[in-house]
Amino acid sequence: MERSFRAIAGFLFTAFLFSCNLTNVQDFQMGANFVNSTSGVVLIDTMQMVSSTVHLDSIVSSKLSRLLIGGYQNSLTGTVTSSPYFQISNSSFPTVLQTDLVYDSLVIKYNYDGYYIGDTTKLISFNVKRLDPITGTNSNGSTFNRAAFKLGLDGYLYNVDTFKLADQNLGLVQFYPSPTYKRDCYFRLSDDYGQTLFNNIINRTWIDTLSNLSYFKLFLPGLAFISPVNQNQIAVGISQKSIAMRLYYHAQVNPTEPKVPTYFNFAVNTNGVWYNHISYNSTGSLLGSISQPSNPLLSSSEVPSSNTFNQTMVQAGSGVYTKIRIPGSEALKGYAKNLILISAQIRLTPLLGSYTTTNTRFPTLSNNPLPDTLAVFVVDRRNVIAKQYASSVGSNIYAHKIIPIAFNQQPYYILDATSFFASEMASSTFTGYSLMIGTVGAKAGMMLNPFAFAPFDSSGNLFKLSVYCYIDKVYNN
Repeated sequence: MERSFRAIAGFLFTAFLFSCNLTNVQDFQMGANFVNSTSGVVLIDTMQMVSSTVHLDSIVSSKLSRLLIGGYQNSLTGTVTSSPYFQISNSSFPTVLQTDLVYDSLVIKYNYDGYYIGDTTKLISFNVKRLDPITGTNSNGSTFNRAAFKLGLDGYLYNVDTFKLADQNLGLVQFYPSPTYKRDCYFRLSDDYGQTLFNNIINRTWIDTLSNLSYFKLFLPGLAFISPVNQNQIAVGISQKSIAMRLYYHAQVNPTEPKVPTYFNFAVNTNGVWYNHISYNSTGSLLGSISQPSNPLLSSSEVPSSNTFNQTMVQAGSGVYTKIRIPGSEALKGYAKNLILISAQIRLTPLLGSYTTTNTRFPTLSNNPLPDTLAVFVVDRRNVIAKQYASSVGSNIYAHKIIPIAFNQQPYYILDATSFFASEMASSTFTGYSLMIGTVGAKAGMMLNPFAFAPFDSSGNLFKLSVYCYIDKVYNN
């Protein structure tokens, strides 16, 4: 009998969408060939969902394709600021160098990767800093020196990781971003540092160091583009593989002969370390002090939606996620004998005004589209991620964006919660698990886009959970 009801479940969804509560079982009189007349399929749409916004203390932001520069501020979540750190590789040098070479400039070459958020008419500024090698003294009195970057035990760097920077500033960069520009871009670094580097190459003082990658990491452990924390109007993405440090020079020639500029190229180290350091401050936003460290007895990484006008937030970069707790999920198994879970669906609609649509007429407006999919995680009562939400066969389950065909209807997300309900019902103990929804995978460490889920859409429809069950009334009379 169970097999028959599973086979016609899809038909039942479309043919019989109606509401009832946990004490109301409706009969479907469809004939003996389809459903036993003593059986019923019910839609439970009164089961409560408890929502909140959670701030995770760290997210992976290393080994991504994008280096993110700048910051973004909004009234929902607060201010996020990104400063990329990365290593560059050594260059190759001729065996014999001319002695009549002249230094021209030291620059960083880069390409935009097309990502931006905020107002592109605003000025971006940042300082270029060198990382300091870690130095110290061994127990025998000798000094040691090693590269500044150190990965975590899991092999990753996180948005909250920081490293010591040299006092010397290699350049203050200011420019108006052009994120759709397709050609190479450049900004100039300190000529004092460039001349020193050039002299070491020409005089062969450091030529062995510069030619050997291990030694070169001690000479130049890495670079960082440090964005000021009060720069919160525009952030842009730079293609990680496009970055290179170039030292331009030319040969001395007679005044009548043209100069032929060339350069030594220090490309990004694709086998090295790079990540986005992303700082977050929720002060003055709807989330209040969710991100602010304080007395552990007073601090919290979670804000209930009752404190945020029944809205919950999602934001890449800052580690802000929406959490959904379903108190009745584990109790459903005790409602009736021979109860079969058919499907459970959660519908969430983003808040109008918390995201933007593509705007070709006004490209300087904030570029904050809704993502097509959102990642879903299973978390415990302390908001520790237990696992990524997956089906019974192990494939990850996502919340998918739906764009209605009807005119002037809002997009929304559908999350299939059937696997979560089945797991809760199968457990012999209370798990305390919830679902946490947010930015997918690596995108969380290289984007700053925020939006909110609201309790109602523009038509006044309440966000709700719909649970479809089959109950055999032979055993429930």
